[in-house]
Amino acid sequence: MKKYKKALEETTPEQGSIRSILDQLVVNGAQRMVQEALEAELTDYLGRLRYARHEPEKDKQYRNGHSKPRQLGVGCGTISVRTPRLREAFESAIVDHYQRMSPAVATLLPELYMHGLSTGDFQTCFSAFLGDGASLSSSSIVRMKQQWEEEYQHWKKRDLDREYLYVWVDGVYPKAGPKDENMAVLVVVGVNRQGQKELLAIEEGYRESAESWRDVFRDLKRRGLRWIGLVIGDGIGGLWKALRDVYPVARQQRCWVHKMRNVVDKVPQQSHDDVLQSLREIYAAPSKDRALGLLKAFRLTYGQRYPKAVASLDEAGELLFSYFAFPRRHWISLKSTNVIESLFSAVKLRTDAARRIPRRESALYLVYKLLMHQQQRLHRFHGYKLVAQTIELMQLKRNARLRIAA
Repeated sequence: MKKYKKALEETTPEQGSIRSILDQLVVNGAQRMVQEALEAELTDYLGRLRYARHEPEKDKQYRNGHSKPRQLGVGCGTISVRTPRLREAFESAIVDHYQRMSPAVATLLPELYMHGLSTGDFQTCFSAFLGDGASLSSSSIVRMKQQWEEEYQHWKKRDLDREYLYVWVDGVYPKAGPKDENMAVLVVVGVNRQGQKELLAIEEGYRESAESWRDVFRDLKRRGLRWIGLVIGDGIGGLWKALRDVYPVARQQRCWVHKMRNVVDKVPQQSHDDVLQSLREIYAAPSKDRALGLLKAFRLTYGQRYPKAVASLDEAGELLFSYFAFPRRHWISLKSTNVIESLFSAVKLRTDAARRIPRRESALYLVYKLLMHQQQRLHRFHGYKLVAQTIELMQLKRNARLRIAA
């Protein structure tokens, strides 16, 4: 990047003039080619050249001059076109009636908004790129973003697989809506039988309340998700209450990263390293018995000095160790919500840097687009070949218990 900045600084006025002339030649050439293409399109449609007589067996159709000059934003800048007209209705396949920019430019603008360019800055930014004549108002950007809503509404109604072995749940808080409200976007990521991670739900909620999470889980069930093996999440009480109501047989795993952060926050700064090291030993224990032994030692060591820290660790209880019931190769991914937090990184980078988004719906669609973009980077689950086997084994055990109970 430095060498490009240096090259730009070293550009002489003569070089700048040459570059300006070159750009203008490209724009003029594009304008001439588009205009010629429009004229040729109409000629092909009529089947005769200008001033030529029409064939007797064909309908009479006559040219009717040209429309007023229109500014059209394309990749090389802004060009002026005048679409030829007929006395009858005619629609060009090259330039639509009210088109003001090429499809490539129209696609680019929402992408730039998604990655940080605010709506009010587009005109200033693109005047240098498309020229001062570019038609690029804030309302045109808003209209383009409406497509995101259509995509989101279609995506959220799609059918889901019946079974997901692992599901991670968490919420992200974009700055949107009234200042006295904290908007939450509730997100669910699951691992299907093939070991593929996929976004299952992106829903607006109220402060991650039990009712908000209950609505999310109910919607998952309506869309076909009947069984979940293990749910990984943080300590939000409403989440686990909602899970028990909708998916009572799903096991629960509390996030170690959130829990360690909460515990360390309850001890003095000078003891952070020691406490964190003890927690990491529990986290890395090779067996459940070893982990419970280290947990008991932690209580004995810090119970008197830091009772709040120990109480915070005990609050999660054995839900910190549910992962031991699953294949060892999966443990590292089950101990925390890092799978979903990695998706949130791009969302937080965009929403934290932006001004407050006035409409909650706009924030929801923005988060959706950002998460769908990030989903492309999700790798197949580590130890994916064991996923289907684990699902079968868990369901066989459950069916056996039900037969015994009956």
